[in-house]
Amino acid sequence: MKYRYRFDYKELSDQQIVEKILAVPHDEEAAVYLLQDRYNPLLHKLYNQLTKDATLFDDCVNELFIHMKGQDGSWHTLATFQWRSTFGYWLRGVAFNKFRDVLAKLIENDGHNISIDSEDPERPKVQIPDGGEESYERIQRKIMLIEAIEQLKDEDQRFVILKRLQGYRSKEIAILLKNKWQKHGIRKYNNKNELVVPDAGYIDVLNQRAKEILRMMVLD
Repeated sequence: MKYRYRFDYKELSDQQIVEKILAVPHDEEAAVYLLQDRYNPLLHKLYNQLTKDATLFDDCVNELFIHMKGQDGSWHTLATFQWRSTFGYWLRGVAFNKFRDVLAKLIENDGHNISIDSEDPERPKVQIPDGGEESYERIQRKIMLIEAIEQLKDEDQRFVILKRLQGYRSKEIAILLKNKWQKHGIRKYNNKNELVVPDAGYIDVLNQRAKEILRMMVLD
């Protein structure tokens, strides 16, 4: 399902969209549109220059989003653009460098992808490097853990645990989950019928619940 934006950003120029993102309160939906819609073809082209493994593209775009937003949420990186060139030209340089850094971390073992992302339908569910660096028992424990994660009924719990295993922090996972919901048109409400917006606290709760379930599954 394609995400339906609350605002028609198609009618705005790049500069107008960037101004909406930088203005307080920051319009993150505008940033999602800019990266996932307007400049998606450009980002795909840059990504394909670095690797033909299409399964890591979303991770790279999410990392680019986090990089542009910054840890403090001020969009400092985006604010450095001074409009002395086209926005697309500037984005090309920033995205290429970020994609290269991200892929260097995600692609190991002589170029073979090592991933435990359950959203990847084209690859085996468990992919662990066989470089002789880990004992057989440790690898078996990893396999048991991944198999247990795949049995979690809550899709968001699976997402959070897998991203945690990939090294993401709660604040970063919250951004990734929010983008995932937006991409698939997902809206969730709490017991008070209030719209849920993922934050670090929400991620910590999902992570703790998932860990408790996994602990029972593995011990049983």
